[in-house]
Amino acid sequence: MLARVGLKVRELERAAWSNGVGPDLHPLLAQVEDFPHPIVAAIHGTALGGGLELAMACHYRVAVESARLGLPEVTLGIIPGAEGTQRLPRLVGVEKALDMGLTGRPIAASDALKSGLVDQVVDEHDLVGAATAFARERLVRGDPPSRTCERADRLGTPAQNAPVFEAARETARRTKPHIPAARLYVDAVEAAATLPFDEGCRRERELSTESVLSEPCKALLHVFFAERAAAKIPDVTRETPSLSVNRVAIVGAGTMGGGIAMACANAGITVRLRDATPAALEAGMAAVRRNYAASVKRGRSTVDVPSDGVRSPRCARRADG
Repeated sequence: MLARVGLKVRELERAAWSNGVGPDLHPLLAQVEDFPHPIVAAIHGTALGGGLELAMACHYRVAVESARLGLPEVTLGIIPGAEGTQRLPRLVGVEKALDMGLTGRPIAASDALKSGLVDQVVDEHDLVGAATAFARERLVRGDPPSRTCERADRLGTPAQNAPVFEAARETARRTKPHIPAARLYVDAVEAAATLPFDEGCRRERELSTESVLSEPCKALLHVFFAERAAAKIPDVTRETPSLSVNRVAIVGAGTMGGGIAMACANAGITVRLRDATPAALEAGMAAVRRNYAASVKRGRSTVDVPSDGVRSPRCARRADG
């Protein structure tokens, strides 16, 4: 089966300002999952939100190496409403599902294969052929369709899950204290681990509606559309030539100035940072060093020490009194 699917964010916006109920994809997902012959989702690009939820309702998933998969709904103040919170933990386990949903960050195809979200990673140039061959192999072997809704082997036991859910709720409180969707997502995954599939889906729809009606959701949707509107400048098209920026000068080495300097340096731009006094400049540079050290400690970057000793890419400094 080849398909393009997704829930338009405008539909969520309309739901947020009405009764909180979005489009019901359950009949489609049930039709896919109950189909008597194997259905293989062939995934390239990004399979996010509703696209991934449809793929998880398929019997198998084949992806190219560059594919990215995730449930980013929490970044809009909502939780998945098309049974994603019920199928994801059945495929990848409770702990991985909680991490994916609470961060909203997509994972690479290699990670998806390792965690069980996809069944095979294939060459970029033969996705359809590889997915077709995968389906034919299952037919020849006589394998019955693998229905995600029937799987329970990765859901864990109440004793195993209790500390996992406790830690997830603490993460939600700490990282997203003003976004109810984070807490509701944990509740939905807990429903997957404790309720039969159909009951868990009903619980997910209740929690999804609650998240869509929340004020933080309305605010985040407003920001989402405002950012995209700001990028659409009249008379400026993709063909409009732009100037290349290779060097920047930033006045003020405080929190904002230092952050801008790091963002520019990370993009490979030579930065000159200026402040009113050498002491203020040095304080700002010390904060930059601490931020880079923390990034290195978390494994998000590596150390590249320039001649001036600052652990940042191409970061020049100047003290102007």
